[in-house]
Formats: sequence, structure tokens, C-alpha cells
Amino acid sequence: MNRFDDNQIKAISHYNGPLLVVAGPGSGKTTVITHRVQNLIENHHVKPENILVITYTRAAAEEMHSRFETLMPYSHGVCFGTFHSVFFRILRAAYQYSGSDIITEGDKYDLIRKIIQENHFNYDSQEDFLKNIISEISFVKCENSISKNYTSKNMKNEDFDILYRSYNKYLIENNKLDFDDMLIDTYELFVNRPDILKKWQDIFKYILVDEFQDINRLQYEIVKLLAGKRRNIFVVGDDDQSVYSFRGASPDIMKELKSDYKDMDMIYLSVNYRCSQDIVCCADRIIRHNTKRFDKKIVSAFSGEKRERIHVIPVSDQKEEYADIIARIMDISKKGIPFSQIAVLHRTNMESRGLASKLMEYNIPFKANDSVQNIFTHFVSRNIFDYIYLSLGDRSRKRFLSVINRPNRYIGRDALWGEEVNFDALREFYKDNRRIQNNINIFENDLARIKNLKPYAAVNYIRRACGYDDYIKEYADYRGIDKADYLDILDDLMESAREFDSYENWFSYIKEYTETINEQKRKWDKDKDAVTITTMHSAKGLEFDQVFILNAAEGITPHKKSVTESELEEERRIFYVAVTRARYGLYIYTPRVIYGKTADVSRFVHEMIIDYDVLKVGNKIVHKRYGVGTITFVDDKRIGVMFDETGVVKTLSIEYSLGNGLISVPESD
Repeated sequence: MNRFDDNQIKAISHYNGPLLVVAGPGSGKTTVITHRVQNLIENHHVKPENILVITYTRAAAEEMHSRFETLMPYSHGVCFGTFHSVFFRILRAAYQYSGSDIITEGDKYDLIRKIIQENHFNYDSQEDFLKNIISEISFVKCENSISKNYTSKNMKNEDFDILYRSYNKYLIENNKLDFDDMLIDTYELFVNRPDILKKWQDIFKYILVDEFQDINRLQYEIVKLLAGKRRNIFVVGDDDQSVYSFRGASPDIMKELKSDYKDMDMIYLSVNYRCSQDIVCCADRIIRHNTKRFDKKIVSAFSGEKRERIHVIPVSDQKEEYADIIARIMDISKKGIPFSQIAVLHRTNMESRGLASKLMEYNIPFKANDSVQNIFTHFVSRNIFDYIYLSLGDRSRKRFLSVINRPNRYIGRDALWGEEVNFDALREFYKDNRRIQNNINIFENDLARIKNLKPYAAVNYIRRACGYDDYIKEYADYRGIDKADYLDILDDLMESAREFDSYENWFSYIKEYTETINEQKRKWDKDKDAVTITTMHSAKGLEFDQVFILNAAEGITPHKKSVTESELEEERRIFYVAVTRARYGLYIYTPRVIYGKTADVSRFVHEMIIDYDVLKVGNKIVHKRYGVGTITFVDDKRIGVMFDETGVVKTLSIEYSLGNGLISVPESD
């Protein structure tokens, strides 16, 4: 026990009764859980088969099991599993289910596509759309909501209700389960069959739950039932890292523990064994702006070691952002740090395209925990490409059908007959309708203009002059979904076209990018030494020596869709998770322009900067007082001021510059 701090020892030594362990980032929670299991077996003679350890992913459960086996290679029988694997074990014993009864992910996607087609819903059934729909179905099930009362973010509410009911009808008629049915059926089994519940309560006398902040309402109710009168529930989590509200998780559930278990003890694991002191202090300043949280103070285990500054790097645009990241990654690699210890984090999947392209250009190996979104395969991109191909002389009926009524030109499919379309024949078909004839003439003239434009100007022309943006807004409004996602893809597509002077070169790049991304996907599992590109969400639980955060700007982080107080608090938790992935190297980018639009520095970056009265910076004395987020000017250079946890200026950890170069701010006296 000599290598543990006092609070870790208290948690490891806990025997009977409920306990909440609030574990900050890098506080050794996995070590605490495995050693607590060891303590139960060795010192309290608990049978291994009476211990249940639940975590969220199969990989996490396997790692936990592996680390426990290293501790106690002679001990077998402890159940390490995910919620779904544990609950399926219970259902299999009760109902003799087998693995074939679970609907596969591929079949789930195919089923959703089929329901959309059968109901003639006008949605483009791409992977991202289907993934969002499946996530919404899961949310409704786990919250025990009624689909017709649920407000969908991706479909019209009435369409979602039909899809939801059709989906569940298929599962019932074909004797299939999805992962959420495992939770529902386990809960109903325990409520309706107290004899079966008692059997499992007698098996799992000690329950340990990891990542408790990610638990949803239904999972929590099942855990409470399992704990029963013994109440030996040991939960480890961090309300500041609760970032899965779209799955039904909420930090409020952690707070409810105290009302459900009034005698529950609480232990704070407050020492961060991962991050440098600067990063810990920085993260603390950010998360303290949230009001709905346990009040805690995290300290770094490395406070006496050499400090490395946190770099907040203003850049003019994403092109400069990517160039700076590439240069720094190459420099870091030359210093002997492996690519596997470098990560680039972004708020949304769409942001990864530009950086992935640059990494490929410089032959820097990378892998993505989320799929790198290929915007060039999205239907809005395909529509833009069809406009361009038509302008270059392609007259195939398929391309005409793709865009002729995007926006609506009131041209019917019956007017487009044959394999190719002739404008003269089209005008002849509508010879008695001047309005449509005029639409045909305008369309033909637009194509003639597009032919002679450069790619960037062409995309802009199609969006503005041809009215494609108006069509997309109508498309989204009619279906009750957010138009911003589609407009963001169009912005990114337009940005990708900026550096090309011909369609031939742009299309060549798109083809090469798509082929390389597909090749990269095949290599991701094999290439051990590669830079990780991932969303802030998917970075949770990971750690790296060096972390780069893209696009720290208002509208991206916090995301523009997050407007309520609770949504903004979750956005702050997401940024907090991103910052605390870094052991000692942290680079945060604040582009002035993103996708051609002026961007404001994220409020979370400002929250890292504290106000001051008098400060010595090098040989300059600065005297200025503003509020939180103050920026001062010294010799026309912008410097953000950092304080340590005592409020005393010891290290200036943020670098700002109005120009292209960085300012290295020395420690003050």
C-alpha cells in the first residue's frame, strides 16, 4: 500500500456498504478497482465468483481483467464485463437466448434503410444519418419514452415515430434483440420475477461499477435491484467527465446516489498522476465555471517537476492551422516521441478531413478512433459534382435527375426520357409552359457559366446563384432537422476546392483522398505507431504525451447547437476531457477564420486566463485590470496571463501573438 495516496488506500480498503469514489482524470481509478477486488478476496475472503465488475466497453473490461490477472494470476471467477454482456448472461440463463438472437449492427442499418424506403421517406440513408437515428432509438428505449412524444433531431417527429414502431415490430416478429432490449428485458425480468432477482443477488454480492458518470437511468435501476438489501455497491466516476447525454447519461444520477443510499460514504481521488501541473491548473479553471458538479480540487502529482507551457496558438485560418500542426508533429517525432503518443482532437467528425489530407500528404501515419468523414461521398457533395459534370458536357439522365429539381424547377421525370437528355428536346416537351421553359434556359445558362469557373467559385455559384443552399434549407426545414449540418458540409467542400485551379486537379485529389482513406482504414488496426485523430468524445479514457486541439472557437466548442445551460455545461465537460488527455504537451488552436467565416476564440480558452493587477513580464511591468479572460498588450504583442492554484503568478503558460510567430513568455519573478 506504500505506493498509494491516502484516498486511494481508503477506497481500496473499503469492505461493506455503499461507496461513491469521485475520481478525477488520471487519478488511478482502474488501479483502485483492481486492488479493491484483490483486497476483498485476500483480506475479507470474499469468493471471486461473488464479485461483479462492470465497465462500459469490451476493451475496458478486458484491460481491467488483464490487470487483475497480473495482480492475482492464481484467482479466477471474478466477473468482468460490460452492462450488455452481464445482462445478456442473465437473460440467457432465464430464456435460453443465444448470440444469434441479437440483431447485428449491419442488419440494424439495413433494416432502418428498408423502413425508410418502404415508407417513402425522403431522407438520404447515409451511414452518419443512420448512426444518428439508431442513437435516437436507443435513447428513447433507455429513457422509457414514447416515440411520438420524442422530438427527433434527424427526422420529422411523425416519421421517427413510424420508423421506431416499425423497427421494434420487426424485432418482435423475428425474435430478435438489440442491446437496449437487453436492458429493458433484464429490468422487467427482475421486477416480475423476484426469485430470479434473488438468485443473481446471491451470486453478485459485491458490485463495482466503473465510469459511473456514463450510466443511464435504466442501467442504474438494474444495478440498484442487483445490490438489493446488501447494498454493497462501489461506484467510481467523475461528474466532470459526463459527456454522453445523447445516450441518456447524466451527472445528476451520481448526485442521486446520496438520496438513494443516505449512509453512502464519498471519497475523492484528487491527485492526477497523468497531467503536468499547468494542465491540471488549466483544466480546473475551465471546469469550475460549471455549477452542477461536486466541488473538488484536483492537484498534479508532478508539481515539483519542470513545467512545459500550454500553447494557445492563434492562426489565420485552417490552412495555417494544419501547416503548424504538421510542423510540430514532425519536430516532436525528431525528438524521439513516437507517433502513438500524439493525438489530434476535434469536436465534430467533419473537422478531421482537412488534417487527414495533410497527414497523408506528408506521409505521417495516422489512425482514427472514429471514422474520418469522407464528405465527398455525402449526397450534398454528389449533387455539387453532378452540377459540375453536367456543365462539362455530361448529359446522362441520372445526373439530370440528381439536380434538376434541386432547387425545384418543376421539371417532371417523364420529360427526361432516354439515357441522355437534350435541352432542345426538353424545351420542346414544355413548349406550352413559358415558366418552365424559362427555368430550363436559366439552368442551361448556369451550366455554361459553371464550366468556366474555378472549383471554389463554382461551388459558391451553385450554392448562391443556382439556389442550392435555399434547397438544402427547405429540405432540412421540411424534415424537421438541423440545416447547419448540411451547410457545414458544403462549407468544407468549398474549402477543399479553394487551392485547386481546375476541376481535373480537384477531382484527382478527391479520388486520391478517397482511395487513401480507404487504405488507411485497412491499416489502422495494424499500424501501432501512428498519430491518433479522434473526437473529444471518443478520446475519453485515453492519454497521450502530446495533444493538439483543433478549432477552439465559438460555434464549434461549445457547439452552436448547444444553447441551454445544461448543454453548455456538457460542452465545457467535453473540452475538459480533451484538455486532460495530455500528459505534458498541449496545443490549442484558435483560427480567426473557419470555412471562410470569422471565428471568435472559444469561451473555454478565455476561461483559462485569469485577471491581474500588476505583473512583471520579462523586463516589462504590465498594469491592467479586466475580468476573466483578460488579454494584455505588450509592445503590440498579445499575452494571456496564467496563475497557479494559489492565485500567485508563477508561470505564464499561454502564448499569444498578433502575428504569425509565437511569443515565448518567460517565468516572472
